[in-house]
Amino acid sequence: MIRLAVDVQSGDYGPDVTVRGILDARKAASVPFVTYLCGNRDEINHILDDLEKTVSFDRSEFIVEHSSDLISEEDWRSMVWKNRKGSSIVRCVSLQKEGKADASISAGDTGILIGTALFILGRGEGISRPALGAFIPTATHGNPVLVLDVGANLNCRAEHLASFAQMGSSYVSRLFSKPVRTALLNIGAEPSKGPKVVRDAAELLEKKDWYTGFIEGNKVFSGDADVVVCDGFLGNVLLKACESFYSLAADFLAGNQSVLELLIHKMDVLNPENYGAVPFLGIRGTVLKAHGGSSVRSIRNAVLTALGAVKNNVTECWKN
Repeated sequence: MIRLAVDVQSGDYGPDVTVRGILDARKAASVPFVTYLCGNRDEINHILDDLEKTVSFDRSEFIVEHSSDLISEEDWRSMVWKNRKGSSIVRCVSLQKEGKADASISAGDTGILIGTALFILGRGEGISRPALGAFIPTATHGNPVLVLDVGANLNCRAEHLASFAQMGSSYVSRLFSKPVRTALLNIGAEPSKGPKVVRDAAELLEKKDWYTGFIEGNKVFSGDADVVVCDGFLGNVLLKACESFYSLAADFLAGNQSVLELLIHKMDVLNPENYGAVPFLGIRGTVLKAHGGSSVRSIRNAVLTALGAVKNNVTECWKN
């Protein structure tokens, strides 16, 4: 039985949406799981009471983990893990350290979640810097590409990029049980092009059998690579540009609703709700960051992603 810890207090839409997302995930999950709901006990129990009136579920599979501390704007994000131990985001990660949970999911502040995971769970063996990865769909349907880093490390050295490549390759290989092709994001495919830090990272990776060289931005969606590595600044810009597709399409096709609906249906693969959450790689545990504006569908897919990560032991490659 897989055990998940979910921070239900974070996110723009409140605990009700998060709990409904977990319930939806139960219908689609291929493995059984129990969930620790981290947040205000009274509010969570009230939500569960209301849901029982209309939805059939086993309440014993939900464990309420009361979290009374509230994080304020005055709190230092890097010290929340120490000063707000009773907050939902910290409690969510702490349950892994205590051996009660196999994975944690939070839609809370990225910096707080990264700091909490790093200081409570620690880095994996040989990991210089953990990284955030995000799956982005490609033209080869069913074969997404993992892009990392997407926001945890804005300034990187060559050895950091090489470490991200190793982590990403191991993660995808375990998650999908297949050989992996990993590339460095660059402005050209030629060895002489790009910033020195990227060229130096390529030299560190050139003897790896899974490393395929440089990849340009227009090839990220082609399916030519399973893992694309860059610094957190570029990765975050790329990820958010993808997420802007729906609003861009709506602006261009305003007044032509039928065409807009057809395009959105055909390009639904680009909907950020489909991947639900992004993994934090290099930590001695499984921690996933959901979008702050996560809907029921997003939470559902975040839970399914977490279950897949636990089932395939994706963190074993840097846990020792």
